[in-house]
Amino acid sequence: MIGLALGKKALKAGYKRAGIPGAIATGSAAAIGYVVVKRALKSNTNGGSIDAAIDADRIRSAVDEDGVGAVTDKGTLESAIDEDELGTDVDMDDVQSDAEDETEGVDGGSGSDSTQ
Repeated sequence: MIGLALGKKALKAGYKRAGIPGAIATGSAAAIGYVVVKRALKSNTNGGSIDAAIDADRIRSAVDEDGVGAVTDKGTLESAIDEDELGTDVDMDDVQSDAEDETEGVDGGSGSDSTQ
C-alpha cells in the first residue's frame, strides 16, 4: 500500500509540473525506486516490517532529484531506512549492492554506451 500511495503522490507532482508525460515519468520512477529499495532490503533481512522501515517520501525526493539511480546511493539508503523499525542490524553496503543490481535491470538498455 505504501508503494501505491507513493506512486499517487509522484503522479500528482509530475502532472502539475509537466502534464500527463510528467505524471507518467515521475510516478513510474518513484515507484520503481521504492520497489528497488524494498527488494534490496528484503534480501538482507530476515524479518521486521520492511514497508514501515522505508521512508517513501525520501525515496521519492531522491528519485525526483537524481533519477532511479539515486536509490543506489548509500546516503540515500541510510536516510530512507529505519533500522530500529526492522529490529535488526542491516549492512548498508549489502543493501546498496543489491539495489545496484536491481537498478541495472531497470536501466539495462538506457546507457550512453549503446550502439546503433
